[in-house]
Amino acid sequence: MNWKKSGLLSIAIALGSVTGFSTLGIEPVSAATTTESAGVYNQFQQYVQKPTSLANARNYLINHIKEVDTWTATQMTLQLENAQKAHLSVYSEKVFPDKMQKEINSAFSKSKNLTYTSLLNTIKDANVRNVLIEGRDKGYKLETSEGMYYPVMHYEGFKIFKPYITKDIAAYIDIMATESNQPSVSDAAIVISWTELTNRALAIEDFVTKYPASNRSTALQKELLIATSRLLYGTSNTPAYDYDEQVIKPEVKKAYENALKNSKVDTRILSILEKLLQLLNSTNNKFTPVIEKFLVETVNS
Repeated sequence: MNWKKSGLLSIAIALGSVTGFSTLGIEPVSAATTTESAGVYNQFQQYVQKPTSLANARNYLINHIKEVDTWTATQMTLQLENAQKAHLSVYSEKVFPDKMQKEINSAFSKSKNLTYTSLLNTIKDANVRNVLIEGRDKGYKLETSEGMYYPVMHYEGFKIFKPYITKDIAAYIDIMATESNQPSVSDAAIVISWTELTNRALAIEDFVTKYPASNRSTALQKELLIATSRLLYGTSNTPAYDYDEQVIKPEVKKAYENALKNSKVDTRILSILEKLLQLLNSTNNKFTPVIEKFLVETVNS
């Protein structure tokens, strides 16, 4: 199909950063479908480019994504994510004032539920309610840490778009939703099992390997570095090795062993774990200069 005649070339030029769509299994669309997609796309742009109409952009995409081709649906989904992330700090400033924090804390302490529905069922103050409704409609969710309440990206809400977008971005949404639904770290402590931590790192590695041309490959490559370091060292409040004895924690080693046992393919992370286990077996599980050197070279390579 001639992309220039289809009218999608101008959209691709406008987006600029889009890469890899020709390698992700997207089939050319008919002229009629292209015209309809362009109409929906153009209307979406009127909303998504303005922070004040971000809620409209999200609502419009939910209601109209089925009317466009896969390529256009994917780009609009990515643009919505970009817009939400860009506006997050601005919206956060509305949540941080003391009055907001106190109202949210009071409502949360009663229900132990941080959903907008639960909070709005309790909070009566109109201004506080308006801020919460704004966050809900713009697609954010609330989290709490160290006594503070703050908005974050709500990737579970993006799953509604999965049937209409490319496989790589659908997989990206799954990875991001897993982390946003249950963050792996809170207050510098790992709050999921080491088995789950390992699985998440392997899922990111699988994405980067499978979809090197994806529009979100670079973003997940950065996440992979973080996930790998976390897997090998732990965090400041949940280290992989006991502080006093400098011995690897049993649950950490068990997670490494299970990952290798259950693996059906060879990956860089699994190769690292296999070599690390060999070294640990030779040192009675103790963290030694040899293991330290291996880990430093591994993380920095």
